[in-house]
Amino acid sequence: MTPCTLQSGASRSLLLVHADDPVQANRLAALCSHYGHRARILDRHALLREEAADGLLVSCRRYSADIRLALTGRPALPRVLFCSRLGAAEQEALLASGVWLVPHGCGEQERIESWLTLARQLQQMLAEGAQREQALEQKLEERRLVEQAKGQLMRLHGLDEEAAYRLLRRTAMDQGKSLATLARQLLQVMGR
Repeated sequence: MTPCTLQSGASRSLLLVHADDPVQANRLAALCSHYGHRARILDRHALLREEAADGLLVSCRRYSADIRLALTGRPALPRVLFCSRLGAAEQEALLASGVWLVPHGCGEQERIESWLTLARQLQQMLAEGAQREQALEQKLEERRLVEQAKGQLMRLHGLDEEAAYRLLRRTAMDQGKSLATLARQLLQVMGR
């Protein structure tokens, strides 16, 4: 998301802030301002509403269902959670969903800019990992189709594995198709 632009031309990002303690919420908002961001403090009801922003900072003593929903329901935002009372399973689930965890409450000299940078990097790593996983799954599916098509050719035409593969490859090249596309079409025609 692009940072909000001020009339003077300067750019300041909007960070959403929530804490279960008003003192903590004000501390987070002041830290946002210190680092050149605008802060909007959200109560527990506003926390669950969709709102355009550049990040979400949450500080809590008790990890509630509202906080869980707010953090996991906004995957496009860099999210930072300050909380010292989380079990290992909950920490793992939050990290897997792209939430950066800080295992203590927000302090007076907290380096929120560093935490936001880490949250953005975590988001990027998870997105890249998901893309790689999707590409690998696609390649695996294509490989499975080619193997099935080879098996059908071997069974129907009495070919060995290498001859069936060469026939598939040559036909795909002659028709200007990928091996997977040809294999899929061949299996559809043969009714698998």
